[in-house]
Amino acid sequence: MKTRFYLIIMVVIIMIISQSCAHIEYGKLSVRITNASLPGESESYKNRIGAQAGITFPLANFSDVSGITAGLNGSLQGANYEEDNGLNGKVSLFYVNLPLVVRYQTPGGFYGEAGIQPGLLLSAKDKYNGITEDYKDFVKKFDFGIPIGIGYEFKNNIGIGVRLIPGLTNINTYDDIKDHNFVIGLGVSYTLRNIRMKEK
Repeated sequence: MKTRFYLIIMVVIIMIISQSCAHIEYGKLSVRITNASLPGESESYKNRIGAQAGITFPLANFSDVSGITAGLNGSLQGANYEEDNGLNGKVSLFYVNLPLVVRYQTPGGFYGEAGIQPGLLLSAKDKYNGITEDYKDFVKKFDFGIPIGIGYEFKNNIGIGVRLIPGLTNINTYDDIKDHNFVIGLGVSYTLRNIRMKEK
């Protein structure tokens, strides 16, 4: 049931983006360096460095300073771990995410945003002692997070921002073990055209 719910959300967002792209003349490219972890009940997970890259389009404006944006990004996530026997390893998860956020931006360039983010797992690897194993049997295919961010858009179309994405889904295929994605990223963006809200 949950998987169907997440799949429906992703399909709806894709349809919205597809319909909007026919009328959009500008978008924003973004790259983030992320600090990812898997807080939960499994191994002694520790933070690891990851990355995100994607594109964002405006869908609708509520006013001169607020609106809805939709995006599509690839995200390298996961965590490092250390077991009691001294074995060190790294879980690498690669997702395609579809963030849909409400954004408020002041005429001066500062902005805040929050929304929803369904994600589809494309790859899962467990690396330890020079060995790489497929890990997809232990990770659910769908994830659902809540992106929350703040940042600043310069007038030269370059922006900087911080986005926090706590995952709501237990991604462990064993329901009696709870693991969730948690990502915080520092990013830079470039607007292909002027995506800033109109100033009065």
